[in-house]
Amino acid sequence: MLRKVLLLLISFCSLLTYGQNQTVRGRVTDESGLALPGVSVMVKSTSRGTTTDIEGNYSIELGQKQTLEFTMLGMATHEVVFNGQSSINVTLRAGSKELEEVVVIGYQTVKKADLTGAVSVFNTSQMKNTIVTGTVGDALNTLPGVNVRTSGAPGSEGKVEIRGTGTLGPSNPLYVVDGIVSGANRDFNFNDIESIQVLKDASAAAIYGSRAGNGVIIITTKQGKDGKMKIDASSRYTSQWLPRYDLTNRDQWVALNDLAFTNANRTPANHLNGNTDWQEEVFKTGIVQDHNISFSGGAKDNRYFISGNYQSNSGTTIGSKSERLSLRANTSSQREFSDKVTLRFGENIALSNYSVDELNSNPIVDVYRMLPTIPIYNPDNAAKGGYGYGDGTRDVTFGTNPFAREDFENTTNGNLRIRGNAFTELELFNSLKYRINFGFDMSNDRHKYLRKLGYWTHNQDYVPSSLNKNQAQSSSLVFDNTLEYNKKLGKHDISAVLGTSFQKTDYEQVWGTKNDVLVINNQYFDKLDAALSNPKTGNFQDISKLFSVFGRINYHYDERYLFSFTMRRDESSRFNPIYSTGYFPSVSGGWRISKEEFFNIPWINDLKIRANYGILGTSNIGVWDWVSFINVFPQAAFGVDQSKVTGMTQVKLANNDLKWEKLNQMNAGFDATLLGNKLNLSVDYFIKETKDVLTSMQILMSTGNNGGDPVVNAATLNNRGVEIAASWRSKIGRELGYSIELNGSYIKNKIKELGYGRIEFNQWDTKSVVGHPIGEWYLIKTDGLFRSTDEVQAHVNSAGQLIQPNAQPGDVRFIDFNDDGKITDADRQHVGSTIPKYQVGGNIGFDFKGFDLQVQLNGSFGFKSFNGPRSGFDRFDDNSNYRADYDPWTPENPDAKDPRPIYADSRNVRGDQDRWLENGSYLRIRQLGLGYNLPKSLLRNTFSSVRLSVNAQNLITFTSYKGLDPEFLNTNIWDRSYDGGSFPNPRAITFGAQLSF
Repeated sequence: MLRKVLLLLISFCSLLTYGQNQTVRGRVTDESGLALPGVSVMVKSTSRGTTTDIEGNYSIELGQKQTLEFTMLGMATHEVVFNGQSSINVTLRAGSKELEEVVVIGYQTVKKADLTGAVSVFNTSQMKNTIVTGTVGDALNTLPGVNVRTSGAPGSEGKVEIRGTGTLGPSNPLYVVDGIVSGANRDFNFNDIESIQVLKDASAAAIYGSRAGNGVIIITTKQGKDGKMKIDASSRYTSQWLPRYDLTNRDQWVALNDLAFTNANRTPANHLNGNTDWQEEVFKTGIVQDHNISFSGGAKDNRYFISGNYQSNSGTTIGSKSERLSLRANTSSQREFSDKVTLRFGENIALSNYSVDELNSNPIVDVYRMLPTIPIYNPDNAAKGGYGYGDGTRDVTFGTNPFAREDFENTTNGNLRIRGNAFTELELFNSLKYRINFGFDMSNDRHKYLRKLGYWTHNQDYVPSSLNKNQAQSSSLVFDNTLEYNKKLGKHDISAVLGTSFQKTDYEQVWGTKNDVLVINNQYFDKLDAALSNPKTGNFQDISKLFSVFGRINYHYDERYLFSFTMRRDESSRFNPIYSTGYFPSVSGGWRISKEEFFNIPWINDLKIRANYGILGTSNIGVWDWVSFINVFPQAAFGVDQSKVTGMTQVKLANNDLKWEKLNQMNAGFDATLLGNKLNLSVDYFIKETKDVLTSMQILMSTGNNGGDPVVNAATLNNRGVEIAASWRSKIGRELGYSIELNGSYIKNKIKELGYGRIEFNQWDTKSVVGHPIGEWYLIKTDGLFRSTDEVQAHVNSAGQLIQPNAQPGDVRFIDFNDDGKITDADRQHVGSTIPKYQVGGNIGFDFKGFDLQVQLNGSFGFKSFNGPRSGFDRFDDNSNYRADYDPWTPENPDAKDPRPIYADSRNVRGDQDRWLENGSYLRIRQLGLGYNLPKSLLRNTFSSVRLSVNAQNLITFTSYKGLDPEFLNTNIWDRSYDGGSFPNPRAITFGAQLSF
């Protein structure tokens, strides 16, 4: 018996000894034998790790059969299993980290090396110095094929366009957050993002079928990682200011205004006594605060991530500000029942509360429409609110006093939003995984508009005070079921996914409005019960449903031959049941030539060619556009007592034959890694054509249609282009690392068909013609100024007719394009494109001894912009402020640059001339960020890292455009490069600090 007990004790002690950690030492070098400092040495699947010292040495504890993982930027990852060795020396070889990156392509992930579609990635290395004060899309300017236009007004959301305009309706891409279709609006916390993937072609995006026609943006948020709790806290303070016009002061304005009156044979006006610099008064320094804290950690089987964010934006003009508070939490847990069975579950929940005081005026226009002689406040207008806005006898203008309007109109919007998902996964045999995912996105939206008594412009009609309140609730519920299979059999690698998805979207709105709001001591009561007259209410609901079945199979042979096939079937309630189903397939292939035995080019480390073709869809219509509208109208009197009876009538004709837009897209390209894995190069050529484009069709009201133009499938649009992206990463010596990422794209847009026999579509300044791009400039060309009476008389057509008989020296000479002897709208001719042909973007980074510098740039070329504000303050027929450098023609100044000003005369200032059409091309250093990570020797055991940073935004722009901002936002696709006083992107400097515990 004693013998058995001793044997048992000896065996137990042996097990304890076997399970104890042992210290391992070693040295890490490169292929030439040089020591590699700063290599990360981790015990895989644990939080235990260290880094090599200046001589490449390391020391770490680990147990039997555990794996050491050696990683370093620019080097291939190396793993070694510990089997009791006393020392482990490792040689790291140069490798391409990019090829090992995992890319999310919808319901699956794939290594970048195995990718056969066109995907652009914006990752954490670019985010650390990126400042985003608007929406997530604002950060994507530097990606190839992605065009982003933004506005600097608080609460504004930019417009993201991927590979050109492929539809005549909304062209916003589909946003997918952590696997759930959702928005990434102004209430989304950019700090929570781990990476962003932009799916640009049919192979990558076809898994989302009918909603992927405008591209897909996949956002992956941060997750907890193995190890003890990590606390990250950051604060950023941003100072913003707007660019300004160069306008006249009071004396300059009076001189030019008097000259305009004199040229019009009028007595100069009596001027007001004000001396107001409206830009100085309206524009202000805006402060943006962004504070973020997160907690993350866990073990192998349980992980968590919790974050909170507060952001406020005081605005760069009077009348607007915004505020956001958001919380996010995600956890995941798993249990391994055996080597063959693993159960996982988790959730991701985000809560946000966003509020914004909206602008009621357009301060960018108001500052030049208001005259420097008009004071902000005028006691003469005390009975109408006390603000200055000119009058009928002195300095007449119909400009808006922004102080008055922002005082007498208050508009606030806000929303409380909760969104996220909960999932359960069952993994069997390490190859088969079933996942059920429930996603939700619910929002409670609030709108309030209060109109007080008061006036803000000349000749304004009396409007009673009023209060409008609007409450809306929206919910989007998604149920996804997917079955995923991954198996490697020798040289054969198969991965597949099959699933179903059901989404229901419900939006309901109720509103009420009343007039004559109760006021006590100048305080308006903003409750509808406190308004006394004319009550009105309304209510409507929109419901839509989408059911989908989808699948994808990826097959790789020997890492050389790559194949992928995707199919999605969508059924939508937005269409007549006869046409509600659409099929969206794609097929792609790739060949990694560099893996072939015959391939032996030393300076090419990896080379892959790929091609794909597929069909995507869009449904850019309303929920009920295929259904005829019946309105409660009119009323009729019946019977002896003539009682009123409400009737119903159809006011809008509907098209029951609406069907999906179908986007056919082909993409071909190659990816290459060159020169010792330092240079990565990608080239893509694409053709995408959208057929049956949904658009409204104008019809006569005599048909009985009085509720808006019905929607039809009419146009065909074509976009084709080339994208090139290159990146270089290397080091100079051992401590100076640098990276250069540059890309460029060329896009050509063309209308192939407008439908129903139409060959063109006219705006007042643009024309869209079959065979040409959307919305090209068609304006009357000018040919300088008449310098003498002889030049006026010599300006005749081919028949000898005097073209501008009323012109005088100093007036604008217009081109009689149709040669009919007069200047009319028929003389408009093609003068340029509104769509950029070329786009560039880039990120340039350096790091040295804890310092890092990052430069982000973007630009657009090959288009023209119409400078609306310049056309406004170059007009003298209607009073506004003028350019400070306006050089008017006079007999004493016959070589002047600008025409003679004439008050109340439009001969020189008609808006359809090309005098204000300018080259819109620009190159902008969008962000310039400098960061410093304090050395670990100073942090001791208190912090794991401390980072300080400063970032400059939009400070340097190279352009010949004379407006405030060449990157202005205009959402009208027919007129996209018309600057009508768009809110410019502010210039800014941000100071930040980030602490990690």
